[in-house]
Amino acid sequence: MEKRTLYKEGSYKKGNLHTHSTWSDGVNTPEEVAEHYRGKGYDFLAITDHWVYGIHPELCREDFLVFPGTELDIELPARKDHHLVGLGLPETNKIPEGYTFLEERKRNALSTPERIIEYFGQKGNVTLYAHPYWSKVDSVDIKYLQGMIGMEIYNHGSEFETNNGSSESYYDHFLFVRNRINCFATDDAHDLEEHSLGGFVMVKTREFTHRGIMEALKDGSLFASSGPLIEDFYVKDQQAVVTCSACQDIYFQTPHRGGHLHSDAENLTEGAFELKGDEEYVRVTLKDSHGKKAWSQPVWLWL
Repeated sequence: MEKRTLYKEGSYKKGNLHTHSTWSDGVNTPEEVAEHYRGKGYDFLAITDHWVYGIHPELCREDFLVFPGTELDIELPARKDHHLVGLGLPETNKIPEGYTFLEERKRNALSTPERIIEYFGQKGNVTLYAHPYWSKVDSVDIKYLQGMIGMEIYNHGSEFETNNGSSESYYDHFLFVRNRINCFATDDAHDLEEHSLGGFVMVKTREFTHRGIMEALKDGSLFASSGPLIEDFYVKDQQAVVTCSACQDIYFQTPHRGGHLHSDAENLTEGAFELKGDEEYVRVTLKDSHGKKAWSQPVWLWL
């Protein structure tokens, strides 16, 4: 029996689901942002400005999709924050273009992560938890949150600017308590400088539409990356198997034990890890010689 999250059939599409424009605190207009990403070979994008909802249908092309979205935040004591990104489908989203949530803010209706997650769900959006390390939250503050599509395991803007964008340990804490969410890598770009792009997702979708990509995101048919590429990852005959672009390290991770393959020549393109049967899940992380990584979704084995 084979278990996997990546679809067997489909094609990979590259995207970024967290970025900003002049609609909030970004430097570039939505038009400039979309054209830049399209020119860099991206297939889809979400422009998620702070406290203003963007749909931007005029920026979509036959070969490039823009998802509706926004980013909401909650300030906490001790210089902590919650940041939650909402992502919608054009045909089911119920939040108007340019909406600034003034009524909800007056009523203090979006004052907890739970309320924001519920609100996004009622409005036809999914919730992505953003950069927990940068936000200085403790894992216990968030690991029991329900109803989210995932969290940012890597936020490139935070990592490049302040060295706190890698949130791998936070993701493990979600999984340790069996909170089955997916992991994402994003840019969180506020400008289009040379080093602004560096976190992305590769979604294996059955059809290149907003709905097709969203279904793949919900199903876990994607991987997160800052560089390396996963071709396939699955479990069969008590083995976890990965094929990938050439890398230096392959890490297989379960709650109880792990496996590690290393090549100084950076020529690893496949790997396998023998399972013992008591693992709740297994996931894989790749690393190249520059320290860039790719993260699979966990394959849940007996839950």
